Amino acid sequence: MAGISWLHLSDWHQKGQDFDRDVVRDALINDIRKREKISPDLAKIDFIIFSGDVAYSGKKEEYEAAQKYLFDPVLEATGLPIERLFIIPGNHDIDRDAFELLSNSILKPFESNEQVNRWLTDNKKRDRLREPFEAYREFVTQYTHQTQPDYSSIRKLYINGKRVGLLGLNSALMAGRNKSPSGEVKDYGELIVGEPQFYDALKQLASFELRIAVLHHPLGWLAGFEQDLIRKRLQDKDGCHFLLCGHQHESEVYQVAGTTGNCVTIPAGSSYSNRDYHNGYNFVHLNLENSNGTVYLRRWSDKRNQWIKDIESAEDDGQVNFLLPQKEVVSLPPIPNESQGKRLTFEQDVKLKDHFTTLVAKLRSGLVVPFLGADINLCDRPKKPNEISYPWGWEPSNDYPPTNVELAAYLDKSQEYLKTVRCPLCDTETLPSDCPMMAAIVTKVTRLDLQHVSQYLNVRLQGEETINQAINEISQHKYTPNCVHRFFAQFPRLMNERGYSSRIKTGVGSEATRYQLLVTTNFDSTLEQAFLEAKQPFDLVSYTVADENNDGQIFKQFVHQKFDHQTDKDQESPVVPQGEKEAIIPGTAPENLDFSLNERPVILKLYGPTEGQDIHRKSFAITEDHFIDYLAYGDSNPIHILPIPLLNKLKISHIWFLGYSLRYWHQRVILHRFWPQTEEIRRTWWAIHPKPGTLDKELWRANHVDLISEMSLENYLNELNKRL
Repeated sequence: MAGISWLHLSDWHQKGQDFDRDVVRDALINDIRKREKISPDLAKIDFIIFSGDVAYSGKKEEYEAAQKYLFDPVLEATGLPIERLFIIPGNHDIDRDAFELLSNSILKPFESNEQVNRWLTDNKKRDRLREPFEAYREFVTQYTHQTQPDYSSIRKLYINGKRVGLLGLNSALMAGRNKSPSGEVKDYGELIVGEPQFYDALKQLASFELRIAVLHHPLGWLAGFEQDLIRKRLQDKDGCHFLLCGHQHESEVYQVAGTTGNCVTIPAGSSYSNRDYHNGYNFVHLNLENSNGTVYLRRWSDKRNQWIKDIESAEDDGQVNFLLPQKEVVSLPPIPNESQGKRLTFEQDVKLKDHFTTLVAKLRSGLVVPFLGADINLCDRPKKPNEISYPWGWEPSNDYPPTNVELAAYLDKSQEYLKTVRCPLCDTETLPSDCPMMAAIVTKVTRLDLQHVSQYLNVRLQGEETINQAINEISQHKYTPNCVHRFFAQFPRLMNERGYSSRIKTGVGSEATRYQLLVTTNFDSTLEQAFLEAKQPFDLVSYTVADENNDGQIFKQFVHQKFDHQTDKDQESPVVPQGEKEAIIPGTAPENLDFSLNERPVILKLYGPTEGQDIHRKSFAITEDHFIDYLAYGDSNPIHILPIPLLNKLKISHIWFLGYSLRYWHQRVILHRFWPQTEEIRRTWWAIHPKPGTLDKELWRANHVDLISEMSLENYLNELNKRL
């Protein structure tokens, strides 16, 4: 049955690493992995909520430890990407050392709603309140990519046909201010959330079928002057269905009803206080068909050294059932996409915004590898009024490089694939565009498989020479770069100018790199041309053939060519080749290579060719036989001959497919060579594939790739540029 399930953790209080914490944590991860035994409804977890107190004292090193010892293992156990983890701050996420720099006016509790509103509606004053959360904010922003995670953080999800809105509130803005003469902190009844923190946020989520507010402190901890106001606003009909919190270290569930609405409140226990404490957490499952839900409460038993049903908090087998509160859901019209003349549904708009938010954060963090296919060459094509362009009209001398279909049609000089649809009255070339036969011809041509066509030619007399000559001509022709080529050529400078590159942490154990690895499966050199025009240095790594023996056995390798400024340290001087191409011996240690992704971008031409090659050598992969040899032989397939740092980068990065199709068998085999099915895909992958067919959709889904098909590649890059 259709449903939504989530995991709710809280109060981890990370200090340094200690043995008792490891024991409880290991059992926690094991309990999460075996959640299907708790209930089959928990097999698929949709997102994770952490309701505050990640750290013990708000220090940077505590967050780094929490990521390593808690969040990363939990994500692995649930099979979720980082973007499905939602974190809000607690009072232990405050760096109390920062209090020394705060003004006296905010070193004591607020006394009225008017005072709260003055501070929260003034940007400068509000930022002063947020200063003690700097380490928390920096960690969460870089890790889960939430925007302003220490104040009114929103995450929009689309799950099983439902819009789910997560609203994170900071209830610890004024924590630690009320102290007794002995110095003891007394926060109860003194804290504030402030209506300005969620007033506009609730409007943003008004059209969401499921709204979940998350804050660290139960509402009873708020100051008396705002407690009733906050409770009423959150449980109103236009408020939230759920209120999740932490802090009190006690597991319970209750549903508060009022004259204008109600909401289900679920405080979590403490994930870890100490080993002999009644630590707790919970799962929640909501049945979308009947609106019934269940909270599964879990409790740590030190005596049994495992997590068990919390029958002390819920006698009914550790479970609490509830009925989803009824809320008003505003219906919004579809959002227009002006550039394409059509309208996006709200679900599509939410999906795109969520995608761009995630992608931009990953790009800025140096964690994305673009995979460029031949369909990027369709971008920015010149279009004349009333003129129809056909795949067989492409020539190597055109201003733009070919797609796979265009190259296949060009190679098929005899048009063997088209003979069966020739008009009995006239040649195909003379058919008018409105002829019924033309549609059949276009359909047949667009299904041409480049590997089939080239294989057919390769076994014919002079066929190999025809292929070699065509690839050589394409690789050496200077085509005009389109928006895709220019985007990637200009991206390194943008990263440097905005300061993103300098903030990327590199070195041993780091998954991020300052510059991108760009993988292309195209034979043209238009991407390299774009880099030259942008005066952007880069390294080119290309597939080629080292030698061939008398038995026809070929020896494959990759070669490297450096491109840098003609005049040293003059960034406006032309970028030119530096030195000769050098073979990369398989297995060469990274420190012995003459290139690094922390020095320059690397363009990897996965199928070749190498410019200036002898056209009579099999220095590229295009035919079926080429790919069988390229992919099948154990000690010389790409995974064994690819430079180690590039292979490692591919394995740990988010893969971003543009103009790439899985309809061709060799494209799928490439993926399984780099990422075997036995390995879990930890990172999120995306495919930008406008107008995908049914087969395309199924293949992307089967490979666990998020498909983005709502707009053309040109419009997609325009939107991305705005956000960058």
